[in-house]
Amino acid sequence: MIFAADCMHDRTVLVTGASSGLGRATANLLARCGARIILNGRDAARLEETRLTLSGDGHETIAAELSNADQAHDLTMAAVARVGTLDGVFHSAGTTKVLPVKLVKDKQLDDVFGANLWAAFGIARAAAKRDVVRDGGALIFMSSVAAVCGRPALSAYCAAKAGLDGMVRSIAVEMAPRRIRVNSIAAGAVETAMHDTFVSSINEEARRDYEDFHLLKFGVPEDIANMAVFLLSDGGRWITGASLAVDGGAAAK
Repeated sequence: MIFAADCMHDRTVLVTGASSGLGRATANLLARCGARIILNGRDAARLEETRLTLSGDGHETIAAELSNADQAHDLTMAAVARVGTLDGVFHSAGTTKVLPVKLVKDKQLDDVFGANLWAAFGIARAAAKRDVVRDGGALIFMSSVAAVCGRPALSAYCAAKAGLDGMVRSIAVEMAPRRIRVNSIAAGAVETAMHDTFVSSINEEARRDYEDFHLLKFGVPEDIANMAVFLLSDGGRWITGASLAVDGGAAAK
């Protein structure tokens, strides 16, 4: 482990999307660094599976859908009611739709913007209230290299993540007086279930091109977890309003 074993000692972090992938990997690393984790996802059984893998004690699960701002706001407030003021939030829950723009309907837009952008607004709305996130805490939102690099058949996802990065910059300014740091992680293609769904929808040639688009090939969830823990810890104390690329060099192309 590249972090000190106590770098998140006595800190409480809400992690969304924690039943698998980026959320699960980040929850595991945070717990190994001493944090108490509030795990969120849609599937209570899979959340419990994650909880049982965590180091330490006192971890909690809250199963809830995050498809709009109100749901995400209510989840954040429920976490505070359960454990008290949070030290940080890592919002990794999200979804994508692989469709050419001519086939994108309102339902697909609602789904993609709901999970990727509106839910982030709900978390931020709650976090802006006193005693939800402590002064000096941190909010980390999962963005994507897709926010700045156009990819075919991902127009809704690209737009939602670009909107998220704009939101992060604005909220960072709003929360700066309380020294609450607000950042996003612009991920490249990481080998998760959502990644597998996307890759399975394209042909072999397109898959090779997609992998070659990343100078260091595809990443793994732990690559994102390392950056998330850094930003949530005191190591990221002078970083806010930023979108940090963890993308295997994809944005370089």
